[in-house]
Amino acid sequence: MKKKQSLTPSNQIKVIRKANELVEARYRFDLWEMRVFAKMLMSIRSEDKDLHRYNIHINEIIKDFNLHDKGDNYAAIKEAANKLLSKVIEIEKVTPEGVKWFRAPLLIGVEGFNDRRDGNYISVQFHPDLKPFLLELKERYLTYDIRNLWGLSSVYSVRMYELLKQYEKIGKRHFAIDDLRLILGILPEEYKLYGHFKSKIILKAQSDLNESTDILFEFEEQKHGKRVVGITFQIRKNSRDKLLLEEKYTTTNTTHAQAVGEERVEEVESVFVKKTFDIVKSWGISVTTLRSLVTDFGEERVTSGLEYTSEAIEKGKIKGNPAGFFCKAVEEAWQSTTQLQKKQVEQKKKETAQKRDELSREETIWKNRLDDLLESRRNDANEIVRIRTQEDANLAAEAVSLIKKDRILCNILERKTDLKLDKLSMDDWRHNSELREAVLIKIESMFPEDFNTVQKEYDLLIKKARNKIKDIQALLQDLL
Repeated sequence: MKKKQSLTPSNQIKVIRKANELVEARYRFDLWEMRVFAKMLMSIRSEDKDLHRYNIHINEIIKDFNLHDKGDNYAAIKEAANKLLSKVIEIEKVTPEGVKWFRAPLLIGVEGFNDRRDGNYISVQFHPDLKPFLLELKERYLTYDIRNLWGLSSVYSVRMYELLKQYEKIGKRHFAIDDLRLILGILPEEYKLYGHFKSKIILKAQSDLNESTDILFEFEEQKHGKRVVGITFQIRKNSRDKLLLEEKYTTTNTTHAQAVGEERVEEVESVFVKKTFDIVKSWGISVTTLRSLVTDFGEERVTSGLEYTSEAIEKGKIKGNPAGFFCKAVEEAWQSTTQLQKKQVEQKKKETAQKRDELSREETIWKNRLDDLLESRRNDANEIVRIRTQEDANLAAEAVSLIKKDRILCNILERKTDLKLDKLSMDDWRHNSELREAVLIKIESMFPEDFNTVQKEYDLLIKKARNKIKDIQALLQDLL
């Protein structure tokens, strides 16, 4: 059995903050690539609005991952960064249209020194397409203390830790074997037999997590016949482990603030922490605890927890220990009635906008369908009129004469065309689309039996399309 890492309160806590989509993304890293990737995530500042070039320093890697400086770490980081340059991450994301897949390169650039004496770091930059999964994380993300990775020598154990840590509060997580293999980046030709997969991946991770992390797991296999097709993990807090997340609320050097630099802590403390501390100090919250909560979860989550706790105190729901209540409210993103109502209003607006977009798309479809029907009907009717006018050269003139006798129709046409019908020649009637259409309609009324087939084929469909467009436009009006 390997010796467990010895952790004391003086150990510096640093938290990795990772979007759930990235935890569950499909990629294949080795252990050094995983370390560089993790260090890049830790280097992102919580206030960043854009992705920057991040410097991965040798001494920080050694310190953060509890390594020994063997003299070859710079070469290992350089090689890992160069290999990451060719790696692609595949992410599944839920959208209003359904579950979509998204693929993007991890990095767009790597830079370093030929001579390590000139600079003891590698400079790397994320691909901009990954920005939504790296910046301004407000929900659906995982945080954990980097010290949980100290004793993990297998990249698969690291991935298993993250995947199960996500569901620690739920207590269990199920995977189809094929899906788990894809997420872990296991190639089709690797560990083909489930027995090999179980011993090399599952049991190895079970031992590693039990020995080195703040969680442990048991598992049950689901079979289809004799074949194992799924696995359900039961996840528990590791009572043997001293690396409990509660440490972060009593440790001065703490969490994501260390990853982004002390200047972030000072900035937050001088503005947000000071203002918030005036409220929460009466609950028994120390400035260190408040600073830790802010740097771990962000100002928005702390504000949310503050409002929730204040509301609970006003309603007499807290009998004692408001400090613990407040910390849990922030950690678990509890929301007050006001916040829930605001969220409901925002969700309603979002749903209304989505409904409006759907109706607009549907309206466009029906308008296009109506245009197609009208054009097809017009073409069929024109063919009948063409045959009739070949038989009777005066038919068009006769139709014009009948139109002129209908004063109501004449008034309508004159308003539409801004023309005086009595002064027009037959050529004028042929070259004006409104007048030409009126002549065709009049001829159709003169020979209704000739147009029975056209009317039966198109008129009901045209009416249906027009009614549908009218109904959609009424619904759109109601959504305004």
